[in-house]
Amino acid sequence: MAELRKAGIPPDPAEVLRDPSRLAAVEAVRAVDELTEEAFARSVSLAVRLLDTGMALIGLAGADRQFVRGGTGTAVPGHGEQERLGWGFCSEVVASGRPLVIDDVRGDSAHWAELAVAATGMRAYLGVPLFLGELPIGVLCVIDTRPRRWDPEEERALEQLGASVMSEVRLRLDAAERGRLYERAAAAVVAERRRSRQLRDLARASLRINAAPSLDYALQTVTEEARALVGTHQSVTSMTMNLRWAQAINAVSLSDKYAEYRFFDAPPVGEGIYVLVCRDNRPMRMTQDQLEAHPAWRGFGSYAVAHPPMRGWLAVPLIASDGRNLGLVQLSDKEDGSDFTADDEAILVQLAQLASASIERAAVLESQYEIARTLQSSLLPQQLPEHSAVSAASRYLPAAPRAGVGGDWFDVIELSGARVALVVGDVVGHGIHAAAAMGRLRTAVRTLADVDPTPEELLTRLDDLVSRLSAESGADGDAGLGFGGADGIGTTCLYAVYDPVAGRCALACAGHPAPVLVAPDGSAGFLDLPVGPPLGVGGVPFETVEVEVEEGSLLAFYTDGLVESRQRGLDVGMEELRQALSEPCDSLETLCDDVLKSLLSEPPADDAALLLVRPHGLDKARVATWDVPADPAEVARIRARAARMLAAWGLEEIGFVTELVVSELVTNAIRYGRPPIQLRLIYDRTVICEVSDASGTAPHLRRARVFDEGGRGLLLVAQLTQRWGTRHAREGKIIWCEQVLPEAGRLPDAQR
Repeated sequence: MAELRKAGIPPDPAEVLRDPSRLAAVEAVRAVDELTEEAFARSVSLAVRLLDTGMALIGLAGADRQFVRGGTGTAVPGHGEQERLGWGFCSEVVASGRPLVIDDVRGDSAHWAELAVAATGMRAYLGVPLFLGELPIGVLCVIDTRPRRWDPEEERALEQLGASVMSEVRLRLDAAERGRLYERAAAAVVAERRRSRQLRDLARASLRINAAPSLDYALQTVTEEARALVGTHQSVTSMTMNLRWAQAINAVSLSDKYAEYRFFDAPPVGEGIYVLVCRDNRPMRMTQDQLEAHPAWRGFGSYAVAHPPMRGWLAVPLIASDGRNLGLVQLSDKEDGSDFTADDEAILVQLAQLASASIERAAVLESQYEIARTLQSSLLPQQLPEHSAVSAASRYLPAAPRAGVGGDWFDVIELSGARVALVVGDVVGHGIHAAAAMGRLRTAVRTLADVDPTPEELLTRLDDLVSRLSAESGADGDAGLGFGGADGIGTTCLYAVYDPVAGRCALACAGHPAPVLVAPDGSAGFLDLPVGPPLGVGGVPFETVEVEVEEGSLLAFYTDGLVESRQRGLDVGMEELRQALSEPCDSLETLCDDVLKSLLSEPPADDAALLLVRPHGLDKARVATWDVPADPAEVARIRARAARMLAAWGLEEIGFVTELVVSELVTNAIRYGRPPIQLRLIYDRTVICEVSDASGTAPHLRRARVFDEGGRGLLLVAQLTQRWGTRHAREGKIIWCEQVLPEAGRLPDAQR
C-alpha cells in the first residue's frame, strides 16, 4: 500500500480495510479502551479549540464499520459509542494514508449523498490519518457546519495532534504488553518452582550416577534410576560412539515381571527406530500400536526370542557436552499399564541430561589413556636412524592404564663431523599433558642440536626453556603441562655426544639416572657423572664429562620407570639392570627384550624407556688432518694435499669440488680467523671437510652485491655441498661442510 501511495495510485479502500495486519492493530487498540479513551477525548477537545470548529472525532476503521473512540460537539450522534458513521470519509483517509480536505461538502458530489453528512449538518471537513507504527488505523477529523477554507497550517496542526495522541496510545500499548509479559513471567516462575520440585526428585539419582566408579557402573545406575523414576518394568541404556552401534555397551534393568529375561544381552541393530533417536538427538514416545506401525520399527530380528515383549516405548538420547550423541535410554511397560505421558518424557530427559555428563566423563577417562598412549607413541622416534658411528635399539613401555602414560623419551640425532647425539629424558607427570610436553622438549632438543652446542650448553638452554614454559603454564592457570608439579620442576634429561673419530663420549646430566657402560669383556658399571639439577630449577650450571669408549663397548640409557617400582627400591633396580646388561646376547634387539623381561614382570606404574647404543670408532685411515700455517701461500699446498688424499680414497670424481671448498674455507680462516688453523677430511657416509681456527667469530651467509669484493665464498660452498654449518669449540670454531659420495665411493654397510 505504501508503494501505491508513493506512486500516486489510489488504493482500493475495501482491500485496505481487510488488511490483516491493520485489523490486528485496530483490535489491539480496541482491546485497551480503558487506557485510550481518556487520551482520545482529550485530543478531540483540543482539536475543537485549536481549529475553532464545532465538532471533532476520532474513528478507528474496522473491516466493515467505523468505531467512534472520541468526539465532541452536539452534532455527533451517539457520542462515545461504537456507532456506524459515514463510511466514505474514514475509509478514504485510512486507505490513502493522506489527509482529506473538503472546504464545502455541497460542492463535492461524491460525499454529499452520504447519510452521515445530512445527519451531522457538516459543510466543511478536515481529516488526518492516525498511524500505529506505519499502519493507518483511523482518522482524527474536525467538522464545521459552514463552508470553510482550511489552510495548510491548520492541516499540519491537526497532523501533529494526531501523531501526539498515537504516540501516547503506543506508550499505553507498550505498558499493557509489559504487563502481559510480567504475567507470563510470573506463570513461568510458578512452572519453574514445579520443575524444581521435580529436580529434587532427581537429586538422589544424580548423586548415585555421579558417584559411579566406572563407565559400566554409571550406565547400570542410570538404567535402574530411570525405571524407578518413571515407574516401568523395563529399562535399557545403550552407549555407543557411532550410529552403526559398533561395540555398543548395554545396561538392563527389569522388574520381577520379566525375571526370565533378566540376563538377556541383545544389542539393538544398527538401523530403524534406535537410530532415529540418536541421529536427531530428540526423544520419542509411542504407544505399542504406534511403535509397531512406525515404518522405522524393525523389531528385534534374531534377538526377538531373547528380548522381553514391548508395552509402549519411551526413549531419550544421551547427549555429550559438544552435542554429540552418546546413546539412549529406553523404557517400556509402565507399571500402572498406562501410556507414556509428556511428564514421563520430561522426567526422563532431565535424568538423561544429568547422566550424560557423568557418562561422558567416565568414557573420557577410559579413552584418555589410549589417546595419551597414541600421542606418546607418535611423538617418539618411529625408527632409529642408521649411522656409521653407532648401532642402536630401543624400547618404550607405557605405564599401566590406571597410572596413565608419562613423558619418557629418547632420541638419536645425527650431528656434524660424523658424530651422533644420544638423548634420554623424563617429563614428570602422566596423561596427555605429559606426552605433549615431552614432544615439545624432544623438538627443542633436536632444534638446539642443529646449532651443535656442547652438552652443558644444550642443557642450560633447555633449562631456560622449561622455566619459561612453566611460568607460562602458571600464568595461564594450567599447572598440568607436564613439567612437574605446581612449581614446574621435575623434568630430567641426559644428553651425550659420541665422536667416532676420537672414540670419546661427552655427557651432561640434568637430574637423570647415570647410563651404564658395558665393556667389551662384559663387565658393566654406571658412569660417574656430576648430576645437575632437574630442568626448570635454573641458576645452577651443568657440567660436561668426557669418557673414552672402547670398540665393542655398550652404552645403556634408561628412565627411572625401568629400575624403580613399589616392589623394589631404586638401588635394587639399578643393580638388576647392571646384571641384565652383563649377560651375553646375540643382538641389541634381543638384549632389549631380555632386559624388559628381567626388570618388568608386569605393566609398570611409570613409563619405562630403554636405549641401547653400541658405538663404533671410525677407521683412522679414513681421517686426514693437516695443520695450516697462517700464510695465503699455503692454500695451494693444502689444496693439493686434499686432492691426493681423495685420490687415495678413490674419490677423484669429487676432487674438483673438494679442492674449491677447501680453498675457500682455508682462505677465509687465514684472512679472518686466528691461528692455529687446521683442516680435517673425513671419509664416512659423506666426505666431510672441517676447517678450524682459534677465532670465536662465526661467518654468516649473505647475498653479495654487484660491487662487493667479498661475501661470495660461503655462498659458493653452500651451493656446491650437501649441507654446511658452524660449531663452536671450547677455543675457536669449526666450519664444516659435507659432500655426497659418488656411487663408486660409497662404503659397504659392513664398513660404515
